[in-house]
Amino acid sequence: MIKGWLNTATTPERLLEHYVSTGDNCHLVALVEQFNISIYHYLMSLSDKETAEDALQATWLKVMKVQSTTKQHTNVKSWLYTIARNTLIDELRRQQKWQWQTLEDHHLTGCSLSREFESTDRLALFNLAIMQLPFYQREVFIFQQEGFSILEICELTNENFETVKSRLRYARKNLKAMLGNHHE
Repeated sequence: MIKGWLNTATTPERLLEHYVSTGDNCHLVALVEQFNISIYHYLMSLSDKETAEDALQATWLKVMKVQSTTKQHTNVKSWLYTIARNTLIDELRRQQKWQWQTLEDHHLTGCSLSREFESTDRLALFNLAIMQLPFYQREVFIFQQEGFSILEICELTNENFETVKSRLRYARKNLKAMLGNHHE
């Protein structure tokens, strides 16, 4: 696409700005169409189907209540993911499912997943390994897979640069250990 005045595509930032200024739901619908699936995928990657659906709905309800655009809204994608993340964490706490999770040694050997590899396709095995990561490692790994830079992940999670890098490093290390020889 051509950037500049010839490009008639509306940015997410303009969609939000138009929604807030006019209250016209067509702008909100366009935002939902653009981000709903990816946000739902993110939420599903960190929780179960029901919790993800509840958090997604609550996220869009919060967006609907926005009264004015601010500096926060200069990157609407990051802003939406931040709302979704905080909503999910609140929902997990409400359900008393929020907890620190550590990997046990038997997960890191790769044996349990290697046996399953013979009867499962690679994508399913990879998804199983991701679900076994501790929440914070899984979260930063998924954010990176969604296309966010480390600096953007720092903003989304309100963590410092070194913490995010460390979580990504541990996530990759743990995935490699769990997937064994099948990580290519």
